[in-house]
Amino acid sequence: MDRRSSSVWAYFTIKDNVNAKSDICHKIYSYKSTLTNLKKHLSSRHFIFLKQGQSINENQSTEFSIDDPSSKHHTYDNSINSSSISLPSTTSIPSTSQQNSLIDSAPSNANANAFSQIVTGQSQMRADNNAKSHKRKQLSIATYIPKKMTVDIKKDIDQSLLNLFTKDYQPFKLVEDKGFKQFVKMLNPNYTLPNRHSISKKYIPALYEKRLREVKELVVQEAKHVCLTTDCWTSRNNESFMAITIHFVDSNFSLQSILISCSSFNENHTAINLSEQIQKTIDEWQLEGKIKLAVSDNTTNIKNALGLLKLKHLGCFAHTLNLIVQSALTLENELIDKVKTIVTYFRRSTVANNKLKTYQINNGIDKPKKLLQDVQTRWNSTYYMLNRFIELENPIRGTLGLLDKAPQTLNSDEWSIIKELCTVLRPFEEATRAVSGESYMTASIVIVLTQGLLNACKKLHTMEFNERTLMIIKQLLENMKKRDAWKNVDKSKTLCRCTFLDPRFKNIPFNNNNSLSETTKNEIIEKTANIIYLERSNQLDEQNQDQPDYISIDNPSTSNSPSIWETIDTSIAKLIPSGTSKSRAIIEVQRYLEDGMLKRNMDPLKWWQEHKYNYPYLHILAKQTLCCLGTSVPCERIFSKAGLILNDRRCRLKSEKVEMLLFLNYNST
Repeated sequence: MDRRSSSVWAYFTIKDNVNAKSDICHKIYSYKSTLTNLKKHLSSRHFIFLKQGQSINENQSTEFSIDDPSSKHHTYDNSINSSSISLPSTTSIPSTSQQNSLIDSAPSNANANAFSQIVTGQSQMRADNNAKSHKRKQLSIATYIPKKMTVDIKKDIDQSLLNLFTKDYQPFKLVEDKGFKQFVKMLNPNYTLPNRHSISKKYIPALYEKRLREVKELVVQEAKHVCLTTDCWTSRNNESFMAITIHFVDSNFSLQSILISCSSFNENHTAINLSEQIQKTIDEWQLEGKIKLAVSDNTTNIKNALGLLKLKHLGCFAHTLNLIVQSALTLENELIDKVKTIVTYFRRSTVANNKLKTYQINNGIDKPKKLLQDVQTRWNSTYYMLNRFIELENPIRGTLGLLDKAPQTLNSDEWSIIKELCTVLRPFEEATRAVSGESYMTASIVIVLTQGLLNACKKLHTMEFNERTLMIIKQLLENMKKRDAWKNVDKSKTLCRCTFLDPRFKNIPFNNNNSLSETTKNEIIEKTANIIYLERSNQLDEQNQDQPDYISIDNPSTSNSPSIWETIDTSIAKLIPSGTSKSRAIIEVQRYLEDGMLKRNMDPLKWWQEHKYNYPYLHILAKQTLCCLGTSVPCERIFSKAGLILNDRRCRLKSEKVEMLLFLNYNST
C-alpha cells in the first residue's frame, strides 16, 4: 500500500528503497530514511521550496507534477446518508448445540413431535436470518470518509490542469475564477487548486524544462536530415519574435514538426543579426550539417541571412502566390473597395444585418450566412469575401433596397465581373490550400502546382470573359513570368528530387523537358549509389569487427613471400563487376519508375514505409529528401496562436512565458 504523504513525492518517483527519480530532470537521488536530500535538490536546482511537514493534500498551491495522465478511474464518496444506514435486527435463537441438547432432553410422549417441530422451525429461521444478514452486510463508517489523494491521482489532475494553459491558452487567472473553483470542487473536493503565481513561476517552467529535454532527445535520435522554416512577427505589445521550426521524417516514415525556437528578437532585422540568431539556435540543437533546405518569405534580409549561413534557401511558395495575385487585383481596386464598403456596412449595422438574416430565412434558408471581410495580408481572404458576396447576391440586393442611407449597390456589369473574378481566383485558392499543409510534405507538389496554374490561366484567357477580367488574367500570367521565385522553380534540384521521389508524380512533371528529366534521374541514381557504397562499407566493417578470422588475410605489401591466397583472390576480383553500387542503383531506380503510380489523395510517406523492403537503398534517399516543405506556413501559424495568447486578459504576459507556452503547445504529445 502506498503510504507516501509528503509533498516531496509530487516531484519524485520511487525507484527502490533508497533511490528516487526526479520527475522534472529525471536524475536519481538517494533518500534512505529522510527526505532532506530530495528537498535540497528541489530548492537548489528547480527553485521549489516546500514547507516543513507539508503533506500531499496540504497547501497544493506550491505543488505540481508533470507526468502524462493515464487512463485511471477513481471514485470519491463524499457524503453520508444517515437514513440509508441501518443495523440488522437481532433475534434470540438457540445455537445448534443448544438445539441438539434440547432435542436429546425432550420427553418421549406425544409432545415430543411438537417440540421437535418448534426446534426445527427455529433452525430454519436462524438459517434464513443468516442468509439475510449475508446479503445486507453492514458497511463500515470508513467507507463513507473521503480518502486522501494519492500521488498518482494528483499527478494526473495536475497534468490535466496544465493542459488548460498549454493546449487551450487559458489565462493563468482562470484558477482564481469563482465558477471554475466551484466546478473543480464538485469534481474532486480533495484537490486544492494552485494559485496563478504557482502556475506561472513553477508549474509551467518545470513542464517546459521536461518537455525541452524530451524533444532534444527526439531530435538527436531521429533528425538526421531536416528542413528549417523561419519567420518574424511583432505582437500587440510591440515585441518582436522570431520563430524557427524543423521538419524531418522519422524511422516510421512519419513527418515530424518541431518548434525549436520562438524567442524575443528586438534587434534590428538586418541580415547579420538574423543570421546570428539562427546560428545560435542551430548550435543549441546540434543541427550543423543536417539542414537540407531553409524556407522563409521572399524578403531580402532573411534571404541574405540564410546566404551568410550557406544554407540552401527556398522562398515560401504561398508568399509568392500572394504577391502574384495581389499585384493583379490592383487593377480592380475600385470595384473591390466598393464591395468592402457594402460588407462593412452590413457587419457594423445591427439593423442591416438583421434584415439580411430575415431575408434569407423568409426565402427558405435554414442557416443564414454572414458576409465575410477580407484581411489585407492574405489575398485568399479577398477571394472568400467575393465568393460569399456572390453567394448572397439576391439577399444583398433585396436588403439594400429596404434600407435608408445604404451604400451604393453594384450594377449588373460589376456583379458579372465579380463572378468572373471568383472563377479566375479559384485555382489559386486551391493551390494555396494544398501547399499550406503542415502535416504532410509539400515541396514535392510545388513544381506540379506551378505547371497546373500556368495551364489554368492560359485556358481562362481563351474564355469569353469581360475585358476587365481578361486584363486580370493577363496580369497574372505576366506576374508569373516576372517572379524569380516562380520561373526558377524547376531549376531547384531539391524540388526536382522531391517531385521525382514522390510516388504520386515520379518523373511525369518532367515529360515536357527531357533534359531535366534525365538530369534528375541521373542525380537520383548517383545519390542512391553513394548510399549503397556507404551501407556496404559499414556492413563489411561490422563483419570484420564481429566475426573472427577463420582464414587469415595477409597484407601483400608487408610480406615478401608469395601468398597462398593470391590465386583465388585474383580470380574472385575478376568476377566482381566494376561500378556495382551504381548498377544496383540503376536497377532500383528503374524498378521504382516502372512500379504503379500512387493515387493523388494517398500518403506518399506511408507508401514508402510499406515498400521500403522493395527499395532497400532508394527508400533511404527518400527519407532524407522528403522532409522538405514548400512554405513557411508553420511559423506563420505559430504567430497566429501567439495572437491568441496575448489577448486582452493577458496583455501583460512576459515574452519568456509566451515562448514557453508556444513551445509546449506546438510540441505537445
